[in-house]
Amino acid sequence: MVTRSATLLGALLAVALLVPGPAASGTPSDTLGHWTPARMAAATSPDTGEPARDPALGVLAELTKAARPYTAPGIRVHGKVFWTKSGRDSWCSASVVTAPNKSVVWSAAHCLSGTTNVMFVPAYNSAGSGDAPYGRWPARKVAISGNDHALAVVGQVGGKNLEDVVGANGIRFTGPIGGRTTVWGYPAARIWTGRDLTYCNQPTQLSGSSVRTACDTEGGSSGGGYVTGASTPTGLGYLWANHSAGAGATAIGVVFGATAERLYRANMN
Repeated sequence: MVTRSATLLGALLAVALLVPGPAASGTPSDTLGHWTPARMAAATSPDTGEPARDPALGVLAELTKAARPYTAPGIRVHGKVFWTKSGRDSWCSASVVTAPNKSVVWSAAHCLSGTTNVMFVPAYNSAGSGDAPYGRWPARKVAISGNDHALAVVGQVGGKNLEDVVGANGIRFTGPIGGRTTVWGYPAARIWTGRDLTYCNQPTQLSGSSVRTACDTEGGSSGGGYVTGASTPTGLGYLWANHSAGAGATAIGVVFGATAERLYRANMN
């Protein structure tokens, strides 16, 4: 979660640029060789700051730890995406979404822009010790859009596609969805260490192409999925926004619209 003013977030959301998906730098073996268990444990979230509380949303909802081990279908589709940028090893939250190539992981552009050694780990730290229970999935392509959407297309592991191993959230691009939503992520500030997958289910407040919830998200939550409803294709909920920023200890997501759909369709096969 990056602490930003509402003005800066508005400017970010106004950008409509779609950045084509380049091939990920390095080989999958290079990426796997870089991300030893020690390096994954030592990587840090790029998110900083703990904003002041926004009273407009009422009482903040504390985050809830997902029950370990992270084997339930609606849990194991969330995880961490690791990368290197400017010599620093970092990570953000991310979620698997269904696609024809069965290999798409969704996160935030401010996480994945300008990165190398990109790798997704679903259900990271599932049992508190085994950090990668469903494997480590190096990206073969990373693509971003200017309104803080990003995705990684991962390669096969052991001859299998990611979606066939852990399942996937559905995805929808019909704009803001009212009612309640569940925000997923790996917080890494205040009482959180970045080793617990958490969720928070709260009503939404919609504002243009962004959505706010009264979830007490912390640094590390960026890129995490906003999930709601039921998805007929996958049997799980729909991902309809990704966590982008924090303002007043409020979770702010960017809603999937036309720009997100173009990003997805350019990389779904």
